[in-house]
Amino acid sequence: MTNEEPTSAPDGHSSLRTRILLWHGALLACVLAAFGITAHRLHWDGELLRLDQSLDEPLSSLHRSLHFQNAREGNPPGPRSSPPEEYVLPTQVAEGFVTRGIEFSVWSRTGKLLARSARMPEPTAMPPVKDVVPFVIQRRSREGMREAFLITPPGECFLASLSMEKELHAASRLGWWLLTLGAIVLAIALLVDAWILKRAIRPVEEIISAAEHISRGKLSTRIETKADSAELGRLTKVLNETFASLDRAFTQQARFSGDVAHELRTPVSVLIAEAQSALERERDGEAYRETISTTLRSAKRMSGLIESLLDLAQIESGVDLSRSTCDLAGLSTEVLESLQSLAEARGIVLEQKLAKAPCEANAAQITQIVSNLLINAIQHNELGGRVRVETGHANAQAFITIENTGPGIPAADLPHVFERFYRTDTSRSRKTGGVGLGLAICKAIADAHDAELTAESMEGVTRFTLRLS
Repeated sequence: MTNEEPTSAPDGHSSLRTRILLWHGALLACVLAAFGITAHRLHWDGELLRLDQSLDEPLSSLHRSLHFQNAREGNPPGPRSSPPEEYVLPTQVAEGFVTRGIEFSVWSRTGKLLARSARMPEPTAMPPVKDVVPFVIQRRSREGMREAFLITPPGECFLASLSMEKELHAASRLGWWLLTLGAIVLAIALLVDAWILKRAIRPVEEIISAAEHISRGKLSTRIETKADSAELGRLTKVLNETFASLDRAFTQQARFSGDVAHELRTPVSVLIAEAQSALERERDGEAYRETISTTLRSAKRMSGLIESLLDLAQIESGVDLSRSTCDLAGLSTEVLESLQSLAEARGIVLEQKLAKAPCEANAAQITQIVSNLLINAIQHNELGGRVRVETGHANAQAFITIENTGPGIPAADLPHVFERFYRTDTSRSRKTGGVGLGLAICKAIADAHDAELTAESMEGVTRFTLRLS
């Protein structure tokens, strides 16, 4: 078959391939975003750690400078009894701060600004010192600066800061680089994913194409694809078997419709012909009775066909399949008694070997199978022939076997005996009044019970066997 590439999804829905691609893209974008954010965060945390470490030594220098000033003023070692009124950073320390770009501020315990670097913004408020543990360095980022401050036990506050301009710029460059790299990786991944999906979805598209061909009436279409996966291979096999079953079902349905029309055409033609004949000329009472008798036979034949078709439709629809415990031997006894007179009229001897055969089944429908098979065995037997009925239980199954003498069924016809309107001898149904649905009804009932109904035939003997679990 020819593969047809679907151009768009029906009803405005996106195709399966597009949705999978979008989901994969969204998932990959989330993964890349998480990776990028994590990498950027780790880089920034590393920069902040480096800045913080570079501020620790300046804070110590500021604190030591206050002690040196205290000593120069002749005060005894230890905490000052009164807050200092001024603070002067030693020249050497100040030059080192300028060289490294470090800004600073110093506040007394009363919150008075004692000193600050030239580039430190003014006014700069003293950091909040409430609940701050003395000599524990506190850190913060503010207005593009990284700040570290230290509180002494008396309450003096030392603050050192560094500009984060270079670090912020580097972090920005890294962010754009990660974003660009992520976009490139996402684009490449989507292209590869689209190629993989195209190859993976190809068998599905072939299945869709085959289904579209079948929907247009080309029931002989089959899926010809070499699936790469075991699952698609199994799906292809199952669908091909389903398509074959549909093909057979439609063929059988078409033949069934033709057979029904053929079966009805003859009695309807007889009815029309007899009615027209009766209306065309006057007849005596006997002729009218003969005409009515002929039309009645045709009407009964149509009625029998309609009843059989209704029975078959009801069985196949699963209606009235209530089950109960019943015995094939008891059901067979009842049917044999009801058909004794029919057998005697043809000189048929009925033999029976009925052992108990309990099963769970719909008694009325199983009785119908036994009745149809027995009538079939009597009507298609030779005059003076024999019919043998046996029931029993073997291999955890109840069974009934109906065997009759007679000409038998040709080997070529045996596989078709359960098909509707199939006859091995087209003249037999005319003689017996059958419509060719008896065995089809038996098979439908057996299938509804998950039972096995088989037919065997050889020269002079025909045997039907029903097995129920």
